[in-house]
Amino acid sequence: MADAARSQFPGGHVAVTKELVCLANSRKHLGRCIAGIDIESNVWVRPVSSRRTHEVSAPERQYRDGAEPRVLDVVSMRLLRPKRFGFQTENWILDPSSQWTKRGRVGWDELCRLEQRPKHLWVNSEDSTRKGLNDRVPVEHEFALLNSLKLIRVASVTIEVDRPYDANRDLEVRAKFRHEGSIYILKVTDAVYEEKFRALGVGSYSLSESFLTVSLGEEFKGYLYKMVAAIIERRTTEPGSDR
Repeated sequence: MADAARSQFPGGHVAVTKELVCLANSRKHLGRCIAGIDIESNVWVRPVSSRRTHEVSAPERQYRDGAEPRVLDVVSMRLLRPKRFGFQTENWILDPSSQWTKRGRVGWDELCRLEQRPKHLWVNSEDSTRKGLNDRVPVEHEFALLNSLKLIRVASVTIEVDRPYDANRDLEVRAKFRHEGSIYILKVTDAVYEEKFRALGVGSYSLSESFLTVSLGEEFKGYLYKMVAAIIERRTTEPGSDR
């Protein structure tokens, strides 16, 4: 079992090796936010650094050959201890001295077994951003939140690429989709899809059936923002395809 590999560290805490199905490798500050579901327990895990902003640097996340973990990789990593940050109950402090290892890949059938079916993506309110919809939660609702990651399946997605208010910034990429009767327009932080659709330029682009990893970020100016941290199109999980 993945949890069977344990190491004692000074201070009494025990490091644990876990194997995760990687379901997010999204941009965060100067690093990345990595998250996945533990194969053994089917529980979300988000490895984070001990830095104030918690992002994972390139040396902390890359494989021995320098490759970047991809969504759908099975990744073995050593984690020092759970470290809850408010409603982000999935967080674990990573071991920066231990290198991650790729153990394999999963496909669409495995995702279907991991699918979650929440009625709402946390709290839906009329208090959306100007370009988004149901895309943020007022911080006063934080006490009622118990987690910050969801894996949902949607019939279709519209990718909207728009110019930012600040002309010096990159094009903004958002995902529009329907889930359990509600429509959402959320910023995309999936590094692969963000780059892909920025390159296509301003416009709307349709995707078919997809899984989405939706993440709820830390407080920013009185709000908690919902983001699409990964897009997994069904066609990209077929044999021979490469996300």
